[in-house]
Amino acid sequence: MITVEEAFETFRQRLELSETERKDTIRKHTSVRDCIRGGFDISRDFLTGSYDRHTKTKPLKDVDVFFVLGPKDQHWRQKPPSEILDAFVARLRGEFGKDAVEPGRRCATTEFERNTQDKEGKVLSIDSVPAIELADCYEIPDRDLGRWIKTDPEIHAEKSTTKNKALSGKWVPLVKMLKRWNRSADKPIKPSFLIEVMAQDLVDGPFTNYPGEVRRFFAAALDGISREWKDPAGLGPPVSDQMTPDLVQKAVTALRRAETEASRAVRLSQQGKQGEALAIWREIMGRYFPTS
Repeated sequence: MITVEEAFETFRQRLELSETERKDTIRKHTSVRDCIRGGFDISRDFLTGSYDRHTKTKPLKDVDVFFVLGPKDQHWRQKPPSEILDAFVARLRGEFGKDAVEPGRRCATTEFERNTQDKEGKVLSIDSVPAIELADCYEIPDRDLGRWIKTDPEIHAEKSTTKNKALSGKWVPLVKMLKRWNRSADKPIKPSFLIEVMAQDLVDGPFTNYPGEVRRFFAAALDGISREWKDPAGLGPPVSDQMTPDLVQKAVTALRRAETEASRAVRLSQQGKQGEALAIWREIMGRYFPTS
């Protein structure tokens, strides 16, 4: 029988993209990028978000692409945010079909594999984000707030890289594990980027092992989930602005349950009861976690 630490290592490997998934992602985001470039003046476009920071979990949903508007399309900045978002939606629907494209808060989402029963191993959607480049950051449209907001995904990526290096390359896999737990627990924490932001603050060295750090994150997040979590770039609205009181309570319940069960699994492992510990970890972390 494998040990708990061996199981976590297998879990880590299972959350990595396969070569097939990587190629499928490239194919799909390239088709979306070609479509948007064909209808707008785009000075440059690039991957952002958790896919770019290597913290995206399976199945691959909401792979983000930033489209920096060129001089001919800078006029959109003077209009309500919904107008450029709707224009992106219209362009994408012309290429991929009406039912495949949905307007989002800050993007246009092109959905793939919508009717697939088994969504694991699939690239489910690409998010196209319009952006205006400023001297020191970017602005993107926010439909809910009714205004353009400042952001800088390059700062987000830099902070992620720095943290991962400080913890010897173990922080990114830990974040992916925590995001997978969130998905298995019916997404009590929204958006998933909030988990990443919290882990920047709540996970510090020295790094012990994955089961111990997962349990510690549950405990620390239980105390911190009701806090306001600011944009790591210090530019946009709080990352935690989706966490309504009802959602905070749902997260508290889920984190408390996860921390209690993780503590029990750690104790069982220390007692040499690997099988029982593995079964509990599988219940916590979901279908990708191995028990043998």
